[in-house]
Amino acid sequence: MLKIIITFLLIPCGMLFAQLKSSLVFSEIMFNPESGNNEFIEIYNTSSNDSVDLNGFKIKYSSSSPDVITGEAGSKILQPNSYAVIFEGDYDIGNGIYKDLVPNNAIILKISDAAFGSTGMANTSGRDVLLLNPSGDTLAAYLYSADNEKGISDEKILMNDNNSSSNWGNSKVLNGTPGFRNSITPFNFDLTLTSISSLPLIPKTGNGVDIYIIVKNTGLKTAGSFTVELYNDVNNDSLAAESELIDTKTFSNLQPYDSVTLNSEMPELKQGSYHVIAKILFPADENP
Repeated sequence: MLKIIITFLLIPCGMLFAQLKSSLVFSEIMFNPESGNNEFIEIYNTSSNDSVDLNGFKIKYSSSSPDVITGEAGSKILQPNSYAVIFEGDYDIGNGIYKDLVPNNAIILKISDAAFGSTGMANTSGRDVLLLNPSGDTLAAYLYSADNEKGISDEKILMNDNNSSSNWGNSKVLNGTPGFRNSITPFNFDLTLTSISSLPLIPKTGNGVDIYIIVKNTGLKTAGSFTVELYNDVNNDSLAAESELIDTKTFSNLQPYDSVTLNSEMPELKQGSYHVIAKILFPADENP
């Protein structure tokens, strides 16, 4: 058992607050948009069962006074496992740069002020952002890191994990991912074909060659059952035809971040150029 002996902690003064347990988390902060009044703050409801009524909730940016979250009647109910995107008060929802990016299942809100803070969010130094309930209690907090290029947001990696710097990173896409899965968040089920290699690299005519196919589970959950197929693309049309199948193997229970290798031999090769195709058959894959 680990006992805590030292009780003196150094905490940035802007982050001194009492935080209530809540299913709401900050999931993305766009503090340095490409242009104009295009900053946004995204929150996510981690509950799988309960909706949250955001009526009367507020965003507090750094030392500025809290801004009330506003929206159309009935639009402030955040469903389970869903996103809300909060824009500046003067953002043009109908014609702004995110109008074709935010999906219909995300709710779009604004703050009562024209800008987060007095003149918008800082781009060169980090600031803390708080989500407050109508009573003024802090439900979520994040101190963003200002190391991003223009148009690149801060994204949370795992929604149900903490707010440490290791669980946040820069978005992989321009303009971020307002209202949908973050670009740096792993899928639950995602098998990746990481390499196809041969040995020897330059085989002799009449000899065989070993083909190695490495598959990695880059998802968050165990891959139950999947099949890896190897094809000799005889007609070089880049299509895996059934007649070109030379090997297949089924694997099961591949743990997250583990890999498996399919090793197959192509015997007695004639002189010429060979193209091979590898295919993963995994119905549960969310990123095929």
